[in-house]
Amino acid sequence: MPDVLPTLPHDASLDGHHVDAILRYLTLTTGACMAVMTAILLVAVLGHRGKKREAFYTHGDRRRDRLVAIGAGALVLFGIDAVALLRSYDRLRQSFWRYPDDDPRALRVEVMAQQWVWSFRTAGADGRFGSADDVVTLGELRVPVDRPVYLQLGAKDVVHSFYLPSFRNKIDAIPGTVTRMWFHPREEGVYEIACAQHCGAWHHKMRGELRVLAAADYARWSERAATDAALAGGAEPGWGWPWLGPIGGAPR
Repeated sequence: MPDVLPTLPHDASLDGHHVDAILRYLTLTTGACMAVMTAILLVAVLGHRGKKREAFYTHGDRRRDRLVAIGAGALVLFGIDAVALLRSYDRLRQSFWRYPDDDPRALRVEVMAQQWVWSFRTAGADGRFGSADDVVTLGELRVPVDRPVYLQLGAKDVVHSFYLPSFRNKIDAIPGTVTRMWFHPREEGVYEIACAQHCGAWHHKMRGELRVLAAADYARWSERAATDAALAGGAEPGWGWPWLGPIGGAPR
């Protein structure tokens, strides 16, 4: 039976529930504010229906009016916005900003965006990018389950945005610079890769697949793909990006 209400894509990541929690909090609190305002409006409309009363006009410059406006604004600002900001910043520090720079288990992937396709490069058995056994795929990224996946992104032409809806993560790919993001898949399966930035006439076709495989399946595929790449004469020259260290100012 189809869902009556729209839902978020299935969360297949280790940290995506933090994003969902913030969205639920904002939905509930702003929904409560809307319910209160709707109730006030209904009381004003229905309570005065059919009654002959002279309209009362005010510019809202009385002391009482100003205090009510300030109180309502402060309640929304500190009761909703400030709490959401603090919770979001805390989650960023604990998860999304904790890049696996020194994690030997992290799978490093170079991503190149161009109209209208994603290219992915992983290092072969030698662990070095730009060598003969590099594995380059077009429109499809394969990763092992339960390991951090560390992406470094660039773009050849215009601004693109690498978006993983099922992992609650997104980052822009910008010409002339290198950006990065990471995620930790916790479930095997096939997931969507989308471009979340309008990048031209065929933007809607810039989609790819993220295939999360069991560790043994990924190891077999990676070994075979690296061997095939070496036999084919090696992949095209590396994109020449040094791997970024920690972003200045972002806590690790």
